[in-house]
Amino acid sequence: MIVDINAFIGQWPYWPVRATAPAEVVAELAEWKIDRAVVCSTRSVFVNWEDGNRETEAAARSYPQSLLGFACLGSRELSHKLPTGDFDFEGYQRRGFRGVRLYPQYHTYHPLFDLAVDEICEDARARQWPVLLPLRIVMNWGMPTLDPVVMEKLVERHPKTVWILSGINYLYELQLAISLMRRFETVHLETSCVMGFEAIAKLVQQCGEERILFGSGAPIQHGGANLAKILNAHIPDSARDSILSGNAIRLLP
Repeated sequence: MIVDINAFIGQWPYWPVRATAPAEVVAELAEWKIDRAVVCSTRSVFVNWEDGNRETEAAARSYPQSLLGFACLGSRELSHKLPTGDFDFEGYQRRGFRGVRLYPQYHTYHPLFDLAVDEICEDARARQWPVLLPLRIVMNWGMPTLDPVVMEKLVERHPKTVWILSGINYLYELQLAISLMRRFETVHLETSCVMGFEAIAKLVQQCGEERILFGSGAPIQHGGANLAKILNAHIPDSARDSILSGNAIRLLP
């Protein structure tokens, strides 16, 4: 079984993507032999995060064997009025969500200064929900990035939260991820943007395979290419199996 921890549904505003609707994404994942994917709607990133969550919820209900939803959450202060009420985490759980994604680069808040982020992280910790935090959404030089020091400080602030670091590629970024994984057993790394020569093998050598998760960024990135770098990595078969499915199955509540 192959589980993709980082995939998407929905329109992509930067370049044409052939699969956008849930049925199209499921078919493309099947073509690449990816059995199940954790998805987020791009509408959550670029338009309105709660509208996108409704799309993600509907997709996961329509394709329960293939798709699982993470709720994309952002700042609740979206107008000239202060927000009222709290996040409905119980409601998200009833709706089938089993984790959280944060995209501060696109939601105009600073994750160290917006109190909503602390609320999200602590509730996720209580539920043992993973929080996916991307340095960049996909591996492209034009994508806005999160300051790596901000990523480090946020993990340090919430060390018991289960983290999935995403969008990591370059040497100093990998060094950050390795450092955090060595310091905190709650920190994981997904592979969608890891593109260096022998990078997967070196990560296994430095951190072990237990907290490395296969992610593709599909269908925005090519799922087959991202899968190939795990299938062809010079690592033991047991490590490959852990990365492709075992770690994700154990992590997802």
